[in-house]
Amino acid sequence: MEEEATPKRPSFGAFQVKEGPEGQSYFNRIGTAFPHKDGQGHTVQLEALPVDGRVVLRTPQERLAETKSKGTRRSEREDIER
Repeated sequence: MEEEATPKRPSFGAFQVKEGPEGQSYFNRIGTAFPHKDGQGHTVQLEALPVDGRVVLRTPQERLAETKSKGTRRSEREDIER
């Protein structure tokens, strides 16, 4: 009998980081990393390749905490556009 496939949660998000003015960093999500069943590695699935060849892997918790600490730029941008 086949085991039911349980959905895997990514352990990392893959990002291309672009430095902006005044030391700001802009993270563009380009993929995810899934752990192997044996816990000895990850499979990285990229949807895009960064021009500079640099990929940053961050845990979802790190990015969530970082976003909360800085506030959401998207809501600020929406306020400006209104």
